[in-house]
Amino acid sequence: SSSLASGWRARCIPCPSRAARLLLPLLVLGGSMMLTIFGSLLVAQAVAAPQPNPPEWPSSVHVFSAEDDMGTIQSVVNEAYSKNGGQDPSDHGQFSSERFAFLFKPGRYNVEVPVGYYTHVAGLGDLPTDVVFTSSKGVYAEESSRSISPGSLDTFWRAAEGFQTDADFPWIIGQRGGMIWAVSQGANLRRAVVTNNLFLYEFRPIEKAADFASGGFLGNVLVKGTADSGSQQQFLTRNSEVGSWASGVWNLVFVGTPGAPASHCGVNKFSEEHPYTTVETAPVIAEKPFITIDKAGKYSLNVPSIMRDRKGVDFKTGKKVDFEHVYVAKAENDTAQTINAHLK
Repeated sequence: SSSLASGWRARCIPCPSRAARLLLPLLVLGGSMMLTIFGSLLVAQAVAAPQPNPPEWPSSVHVFSAEDDMGTIQSVVNEAYSKNGGQDPSDHGQFSSERFAFLFKPGRYNVEVPVGYYTHVAGLGDLPTDVVFTSSKGVYAEESSRSISPGSLDTFWRAAEGFQTDADFPWIIGQRGGMIWAVSQGANLRRAVVTNNLFLYEFRPIEKAADFASGGFLGNVLVKGTADSGSQQQFLTRNSEVGSWASGVWNLVFVGTPGAPASHCGVNKFSEEHPYTTVETAPVIAEKPFITIDKAGKYSLNVPSIMRDRKGVDFKTGKKVDFEHVYVAKAENDTAQTINAHLK
């Protein structure tokens, strides 16, 4: 199984009747923003009756189009962040009961999308480059505390995927700009293209110190510039590609990632080498399923194939499952019994 920071979870169960492995799903969305996808079932067995496509999303899910007014999109995003993000007070929204998912249809968006607690941002294109954020900051996650400690140590429970960001904001003075994803654990970035640099921490110029950061995950991410891990530790980068990698503290692990530094024990202050563990390929891997929309406005759940000895990114969609075979459950209405009934 795999977990998403927003509280979405994907899980596969064996199919008793065939060896074919299809991820045919149940989506649970709503008050708890929990997405559970049960897989390895036949299409005809996935749900008891055809479901609406487009689905009936709960109020916690917002779907945007590039034809929408950018100011309206910005207002919706800012309202969510005012509840589940920001640094005043520190770690604002950490124990919020609010849940948000922002789904962006293919197109170009000149909006800033800060990602707070319990928030999931996802592009709906077949490729990450189908959804492009052109603003200076784009999709980003700043630390939840304006201090060296805890800094990003409590910046948990959020996720972003399925887009390209052309962000060029100068997060660190004197360096080329880019996207910031200053998080610690339970906060993944997947299936994305970063055209400039990617910063995984925040730097305090007056104190000339990097704020604390500990943990995170990059999967299937192309960084055309430098991925700067700064004060990060215990960070996993899997099947991504980076122009170069800079800094880090300890326990940085790379699997199947061209551009990653070579394995190294200890710190060499003269050569800027840090404790890295680098594995050439991922022996067996299947990317997390993701949602797309076509030109007719119909949704699909995409189930990437299992791959072996993989290196670098792979943006293939895999098996497409029509949302007629996907049940969207709502936390305020559904129970285990009603959900199971749709899987018969």
